[in-house]
Amino acid sequence: MVFILILAAIGAIFVAFNNGANDVANAFASAVGSKALKIRHALLIAAILNFLGAILLGANVSKTLIDGVVNISCFHDKNAYIAGMLACMIATGSFVFISTRTGLPVSSTHSIVGGMIGIATTLGGIGAVKWKLFGLLTLSWILTPFLAAACSFVTIKLIKLTIYRGENSKVMQRACNLIPIYATIIVIALIIAVVRGSKIWGKYIYSCRAWGTLLLVFPVLYVVFRIITHRLIIKFRDREFGVEHVFRRFQAGTSCLIGFAVGSNDVANSVTPVIGIYFVTKLGMLPDSFADHAIPIWMLAVGGMGMSMGVLSLGHKVVDTMGHSITLLSNSKGFSVDFSTATTIILASVFGMPVSSTHAATGAVIGVGLEKGLKGLNLRLLFTIFVTWLMTVPISAIFTISIYSILRAILPL
Repeated sequence: MVFILILAAIGAIFVAFNNGANDVANAFASAVGSKALKIRHALLIAAILNFLGAILLGANVSKTLIDGVVNISCFHDKNAYIAGMLACMIATGSFVFISTRTGLPVSSTHSIVGGMIGIATTLGGIGAVKWKLFGLLTLSWILTPFLAAACSFVTIKLIKLTIYRGENSKVMQRACNLIPIYATIIVIALIIAVVRGSKIWGKYIYSCRAWGTLLLVFPVLYVVFRIITHRLIIKFRDREFGVEHVFRRFQAGTSCLIGFAVGSNDVANSVTPVIGIYFVTKLGMLPDSFADHAIPIWMLAVGGMGMSMGVLSLGHKVVDTMGHSITLLSNSKGFSVDFSTATTIILASVFGMPVSSTHAATGAVIGVGLEKGLKGLNLRLLFTIFVTWLMTVPISAIFTISIYSILRAILPL
């Protein structure tokens, strides 16, 4: 069992490594593409924030991946479950690695879900999968990029109409009034997103006091951001494209916040299988549910460490695709991408829809590109990305089934 746990931990690091290398684009690609951050700075910051997010908030990982997608009883015994989870990790890590090497942004959530569906149907038949929940997941995956694209398109249009339209002499003043509103909404959205992933969400959403406190925070944040904006405007007033320089400063900050959120949420895709293996070996049996078991901090650290290593090693591949190849990004467009990514995720969370940060970020980049029409987008690349998304679940399922058969033959289970 010690050997199995060591193997599972290595598998979790492998998945986390590739998850970090791919999903870092969700937080920092637009900042790099619009030159708000240099790529080496973005990768370093992302590595730190992914690790902190995993350690501090990763314990609030959703039980959907481990309890909700398939019926645990379909595995029959603990050895089949252990082999199945190891196969999921190897298949997910391999698929995301291949996608990262080719610069394609994919969702590790899709891959994990595809792997678990593949194993479940192999061992327990079609009825082993909770298809109603999978249908809701699929619907959220389809809607997310469209919602994010619509949000970013509207946001960049509003910025053009409210800040850049009219007399140039008043552009800075309009920016001082409006940029703090956008920045405040992003922070509020991220606060709610973090709380949404915590154990107190059930109490929070029905608490008038909690929502009242949040409403009081809004004007305080607005005042703080207005002071910051005013100082930046004084600094950049005499520079060409001064407002874009202000957006650049804010975008660097909002990208960092989203990077923290990505680490706190996406570590689940890396450590969920090893969590299941750990509890099965500890209990010596296959439990009915994992919901009541506390997650050890070392597992979160393993996931966070793996994600950080992946960011630093291969993160530049997907950053280049998302930040440069889909469309050209100015600082105001990059800010719109961050704004839309955050608001789309929180809007989906309020309605109880689990979403992919990859889909949200990609959709947001497409939305700002559409501001100049279809000519502003790399349609061939987008077609390749969409096909990859469609193929993720079935390919991961096939990978997992094949690897499971091999593991059952060679492991001492």
